[in-house]
Amino acid sequence: MPGFFDDETGGHGGDLARAAQQWSPAGGRLIDFSSNVNPLGPPEGLLEYLSEVLPEIMHYPTPQARELRGKLAKFLGIPENRLIMGNGANELIHLLLLWKRPRSVLIPAPTFSEYERAARLAGARVEYFSLPPGEKFDPHILSTRIEQGDLVVFCNPSNPTGMLYDGKDLLELVRVAGEKGALVMVDESFIPLTGQPEESLRHNLYSNLFIALSLTKLWALPGLRLGCLIGPETDILELTRWGDPWRVNFLAQKAGLYCLARQDYLEEALQLIETERRFITEGFEETGGLRVFEGAANYLLVQAVEPGFDVAHCQEHLAKRGVLIRRADNFKGLNRAYFRVAVLKRPDNKRLLEEMAAYIKKFRAGNTEERGENEQDTGNYSGGER
Repeated sequence: MPGFFDDETGGHGGDLARAAQQWSPAGGRLIDFSSNVNPLGPPEGLLEYLSEVLPEIMHYPTPQARELRGKLAKFLGIPENRLIMGNGANELIHLLLLWKRPRSVLIPAPTFSEYERAARLAGARVEYFSLPPGEKFDPHILSTRIEQGDLVVFCNPSNPTGMLYDGKDLLELVRVAGEKGALVMVDESFIPLTGQPEESLRHNLYSNLFIALSLTKLWALPGLRLGCLIGPETDILELTRWGDPWRVNFLAQKAGLYCLARQDYLEEALQLIETERRFITEGFEETGGLRVFEGAANYLLVQAVEPGFDVAHCQEHLAKRGVLIRRADNFKGLNRAYFRVAVLKRPDNKRLLEEMAAYIKKFRAGNTEERGENEQDTGNYSGGER
């Protein structure tokens, strides 16, 4: 099976069960570079704490995650009435589109595949605008395409490119969209992991602006699911009044409260991400044949410049050796030369670099041998013609 995409996940990373079943990695363990969550893992002591409170699952969770919502609002520096909690940012993105039912959804390419899935489920027409890796965003390029009833989606920093865009440019996009009667949703799930919170738009009070934030990514809780949506008070109040009051389960609420109390955890994570992102970048560049796009988050987009490189083959080879990367060829605008890797801890990152260097060396040797055979065949043929 050459692919690792299916209709269940839309091609997301992190499906370790399927990857292990498909490729039977050496030693039975996969180092997961396909899922871009906080490389520190959950804050120390969280698992023990959740074990202690586990008996309380016999009770309903607090409606609307009331206590967590209040403390998270203080942590983010916004009024509580502008915030609603959810079962991950992804659920809230779907909820927003199903609720607003936009006429068209404008989506950058490449970007996170879930925006298109949510738009199509909401019955909206999907339109893409090009935002290639490494290129600056010009908000005025979109101005002629935005119409009343549209919703513009933006991911900052971008997934999969990791590029962090200027908040002033995005505010100009919000302003233009507002004048035309359109909404803007900015997915800021990775901004807390960039160390540049000043680029967040969450403090701006535009009536057409919504911000999605993944706490799953921030605190490494993908199995629990936790996120929030920030928006105008009137809209958030309506969602709160008519939406599911138990959207966030008991354990996720407890985990969120525990994580909010660990302020030093995020500082440690930011230091680790910055150091290891540089380590991986330099290692890939030394390998040669790989272009690493400059990113600001806890992952990197990589383009293989070796002729004939096929990311499906590379993924399979590495997975069998216990290293799982994220193919990026299902991101619109990217092809089989692209893949994404998460930033993990040093021992795992060294393993990634070693395995990738070995793969590139083997790939080159195979190409050289193939070229030699082709040249030999050509030479024999030419000799016969003479």
